[in-house]
Order: sequence, then C-alpha cells, then structure tokens
Amino acid sequence: MRYTFSTCFYWPITLMFCLLLVMGFLGVFLPSFGIDPAAGSDQFTLTAWKQLFHSAEFWSGLSLSLFIGVVSTALSYWIATSLVIACFGSHWFDRLNTFIAPILSIPHVAISIGLIFLISPSGWLVRWFSPWLTGFERPPNWLIVQDPQGWSMILALVIKETPYLVFAIMAALSQLDARSRIQTAKILGHTTISAWHGTLLGPLYRLVRLPIMIVLAFSITVVDVALIIGPNTPSTLAVTLLRWFNDPSLMLRGQASAAAIVLACGVVCMMLLWEACYFIYDKLRKYVTLSGDGITNIRPLTWFSALVGSGIFLLTALTLIVLPIWAFAHRWRFPDTWPSQFSLNTISRLGQRLFELSMSSLSLALVSGFVALLISLVLLERERRFLQSKLVTTMMLFTVLMPQITLLFGIQVGLLWTGWNGNWWSVLLLHLIYVLPYVYLTLKAPYLAFDERILQQANLLKDSPIKNYLLIKLPLLKVSLSAAFALGFAVSMAQYLPTIMSGEGRINTLTTEAVARASSGDRKLVSSLALIQAFLPLICFYLATVMPKHWTTWRVALRRKFC
Repeated sequence: MRYTFSTCFYWPITLMFCLLLVMGFLGVFLPSFGIDPAAGSDQFTLTAWKQLFHSAEFWSGLSLSLFIGVVSTALSYWIATSLVIACFGSHWFDRLNTFIAPILSIPHVAISIGLIFLISPSGWLVRWFSPWLTGFERPPNWLIVQDPQGWSMILALVIKETPYLVFAIMAALSQLDARSRIQTAKILGHTTISAWHGTLLGPLYRLVRLPIMIVLAFSITVVDVALIIGPNTPSTLAVTLLRWFNDPSLMLRGQASAAAIVLACGVVCMMLLWEACYFIYDKLRKYVTLSGDGITNIRPLTWFSALVGSGIFLLTALTLIVLPIWAFAHRWRFPDTWPSQFSLNTISRLGQRLFELSMSSLSLALVSGFVALLISLVLLERERRFLQSKLVTTMMLFTVLMPQITLLFGIQVGLLWTGWNGNWWSVLLLHLIYVLPYVYLTLKAPYLAFDERILQQANLLKDSPIKNYLLIKLPLLKVSLSAAFALGFAVSMAQYLPTIMSGEGRINTLTTEAVARASSGDRKLVSSLALIQAFLPLICFYLATVMPKHWTTWRVALRRKFC
C-alpha cells in the first residue's frame, strides 16, 4: 500500500474510534452527576450517587457480580493449567487442541441454554437416573438453575472460558522452550508437575495475562448469560443496570450511570487484586521451589483439577448434544431418557422466523467481520511502516476490557442525540466496535511478522505495489486472515447488548431472540434458536480451516477455466 493510501484511512479510522470511546465515557459520566438533557436536567448534583449508595439492590448485585467473576475466572484458569500440565508431552495434548477449536466458536448463549436443559431438575442428567435410581416420577423441586449464589452461572462461565484459556496457554507454550525446562528441572530432582509449577507457570502467566483479564472483565459484567442462567433475586449488577437504564420514566438513568461507573471501577479493582494475589503466590512458589523440597503437595490437586477439566469438557459435549435432541423432539415426557417421538414440526413451524433471524445475524456478522478485516489491514500496514501501534493497541484493549454495559449506554446516548438509532447501520456500528479489537489483535502478530522482502522483490519485478499486495502478500497470509475473519464472525454472532441497545427492538438476531425466549418454557423453540446460533459459527470456522488449504488449487483451476 502506498503512503497516501494508508495515511488517508489510518487517522480517520483512529479518530472515529477515539470519538466513540469518548462518547461512551461522557454519555455515562455526565448523567451520573445530573447533566442529562434527555431527562431535562442540566444541573450538577450528587443525588444519583446518594441514591445509589443507599440502594440495597446495588450492593447485593455488586458483591454477587464480583464473586461470580472472580470465582469463575480462578476456576477456569486453574482447570486450564492443570489440563495442559496433565496432557503435555502425550498424544492427548494434540487431541485437546483439536477438541477445543470448535468449542471456541460457540456463543455463550448456546452453551448456557444447553446447560439449563442438562442440569435443571427436569434436565437430561436427572432423566438418566430416574426413576430407577432416584425414584423421581416428576421433576424434583430443586433450585439448581438461577440459584441465589450464582453457582449455575459460574458453571456456565467455566464451561465456556476454560477452553479459551487452554487455547491461550497452548499458544503461549510455543514461545517457551517447555520441554528443555522440564528436562532440566527433572535432572535437579523435580517431578514433571513440580517442574511445571516451579519453572514454567511463572513465565507462562506473563504471556496469558491479557486473556485472563479479558475473562475476568467479561465474567463480572456479562449480561446475556446472567439473564439466562444467573440469579434473579437479586440479579447481578449488570442485569440490574440494564433494567434501570430501560426504565421508561428516565428517573433511574442517573443512578444507573453512577452504577455503571462503579462497575467499571470494580473491574479495575478486581484486576489489581488478582495481580496482587498472583504476586504473593509467585513469591511463595519461588520460595518453595528454591528451598529444595519441591512442590510435592500440588500433585494430587493438579490431577484432581485435570479430572474436573475432563468433566467440564464432557459437560460441554453434552450441552451441545442435548440442543438438537430438544430441537427435533416431538414428545419427551419426564422421566424418559430419550424422546418417544422425533419430528421436524418445530423447525417447519418456525421456518420463516428462523430464516429471518438467521439472515439478520448472518448479514451483521459477515459485514462486520469483513469491514473489521479491512480496517485491521489498513491499521497494521500503517503501523508496519511507521511503528505507531501503541495508540491503536491501547484503544483495542480498552474496548475489550471495559464493561460493555458501561461503554454502550454512553454511546447510546450519543446515537439518540444524533437521531441515528434503531436501524441496521447503528447495530452494525456497535457490532464493529467489539468485532474490530478481536480481529485486529488476532491478525497483528502474523501480519507484522511477514517477511517484507518477498513483496519488495515482487515490486522490483513489477512496479504495481497495490496489485502485488493483493495478489502476493494477502494470499500468503490467507490462513491468518481466515482465522481472524472467523473469530470476528463468531464475536458478532454472540453480541447481545450492542444489538438491543442500538436496535431498539427493531433489529432482532438469533442471540436476542434466544435470550428473550430462554425463560418462556418452550424448550423446542429455544433449542432451535440456540442450535442455529451455534451451528453458523461452527460452519464459518470449518470453512476458515479448509479454504486456505485448497485456495491455491481452486484459484488456478478457475483461472485456467475462465482466462
């Protein structure tokens, strides 16, 4: 790309992204202090903060959100590291990498719905053991789903986030000489597990710190999972904020804005607390390792955690299996283990509606993924030439780590003020805000690592830089480009808050419909929505894996046929 091309697009894109972030901050900061033209208030006041701190619902929701976020992240990280330790160096390591790939593409909503159908009192697990073992002829009156402590939500988050952290750890291991470190530790008298804890987990954590913080921020502030399987008496703070912001009287908007700021500050405090706890653990780990005793007591706990991790993957597989069973079940009475009849009635009855929702989700995911890929190429090409990556990287990380509910409400205020809300383009814009960081961060490392001498030689042979860029550099990066696009597609398919905030109920997707119908009791409908929502990203990831392998063959065949 020529200098003028990358420059013309780099700064407008950067400034537009900065403007959206500033809009999001001001749109939630000013109303918290009484400056809210939409509510007819322009006087500085602390009334919203006083009301917030006197609200019992706020304190209970905040404590519940922090508890769920920290516990689920800690469990996910410990299980992920234990699984990698147990499988490393065996054939199970490659199998683990193969198994987690499709799970990463499945949205949280589909996992949560499948888990409800699995662990609820009338779920598949209870049916397996009824009535021959439990004696249940009717579903027991157990409060498993949406329990007040949030354990079912923690389980849902652990099921979804553990494969992500396993993937991050396995990717980070490629940057460490793990085998030689372990062999050296064994020579000094350590076992394999004590060698991992003594020599590898420290540098490994520094490489996966960002994914862990992303998981922590998401778990504290997630809305769609909390609405489906989270507690509701009280609900998490993110769900409470959504209800306050949607209050038709606008009287709670200032209080909700103040709570959104507190939630963002709570995320930052939990990150700092996490780092402080890890600092203490790291010092203790080094002391025990250098003392010569080794970390022997950690062996049973590591194997137990690996066993729990195997159970987590089994639960994941079962949640995905139960979705098509319910989608095609015609009659399934309790306590039957399997449906007595299968039918396509649900799919055919809802065919038109499912098609419309699928097309809406597909259009947003395809366009946002493609646009994010183009923007990422422009930004990265500029950064490759002038090494100006700190500003853009900081913005992307800020967007990923900032609570969605805090940022989006501020942006929604700006969209309402400009009158550009409630249409497909506004939904696309908010999807793009969250798709772009993942596509950019995924593509950054392979793009900047590309050997530019190949392109320089092509430019010497034929002075057409843009044509050489399109026909030589991009095809050589086709694997990374396909992976980045597939990730952006999956991120867009999973978006809930951006769709309902900017769509105002006029633009519906599979995700918004599945969340809205999750509590309806119509399991056939909900499972159909969740099944399609999980199926589309899987297809995209499959194509992203297959197409780069055959792209050159297909291109040559088409060129010979038509040229």
